[in-house]
Amino acid sequence: MNRAIAEEGICAQVDPELFYPERGDHGSSRQAKAICTGCPVRQACLEEALALEGTADKSHRHGIRGGCTPRERAGIARRRRQP
Repeated sequence: MNRAIAEEGICAQVDPELFYPERGDHGSSRQAKAICTGCPVRQACLEEALALEGTADKSHRHGIRGGCTPRERAGIARRRRQP
C-alpha cells in the first residue's frame, strides 16, 4: 500500500484484521466499510487497489480496500472496461 495512504487512512488507527474478514462474515465487512466511509484517502485507496488487482494473483485480491469488497472492486473494474 502507498505509504501516504497507509499513514493517512483511518484503517491505520484500528485493528487491521478487521479489513480481512472471513468469507461470509458480513458483519465484519460492514464494520470495515463503515470505517472507510469517513476516510480522507478512501478514493485513493480504492484506485490503488483497482490498479494492483489488475496484476495481482487472485489470492491477493482479498480484504476491504477503499470501502469495497473484492467482489465490489471486480464489478467496478468490469464496468470501467466496458465502452
